[in-house]
Amino acid sequence: MKLRTLILTAGVALGTLSLPASAQTIASKVEQLGGARFVTVSGLMAKERNGFLMLQIELTSDSRKPRRAFWRVKWLDETGFQVWDDEPWKPVTVQGEAKQNLQVTAPTPKARDFRIQFNAEENWHGGGNNNTNTSN
Repeated sequence: MKLRTLILTAGVALGTLSLPASAQTIASKVEQLGGARFVTVSGLMAKERNGFLMLQIELTSDSRKPRRAFWRVKWLDETGFQVWDDEPWKPVTVQGEAKQNLQVTAPTPKARDFRIQFNAEENWHGGGNNNTNTSN
């Protein structure tokens, strides 16, 4: 897993919204479910607009081929309790050796924190056959 531990610009971008110091890295906000060999979460920004938390998530592909990933957000209150039902998984295709931004807004103003759940397919050449082929 190649999650970068860049410091979020959330403290500045969120204004009145504050995140605990221990929660200010990408790795602390992303729940990696399964292996993500080629697509990783490489950037993350958060801000508040009209009382709603907004996120911008940057994905990066290290593969030469398009890769498919799935993501969703768990919306939490300031104490870490989930304040909204689990969202459905959202598919995204990231083109080869590219970056792609995703934007999402919290469904309720009660959301003051979040966890991004992320999973990526291997996308083996030939339509998802998980064999020992390791080409990217």
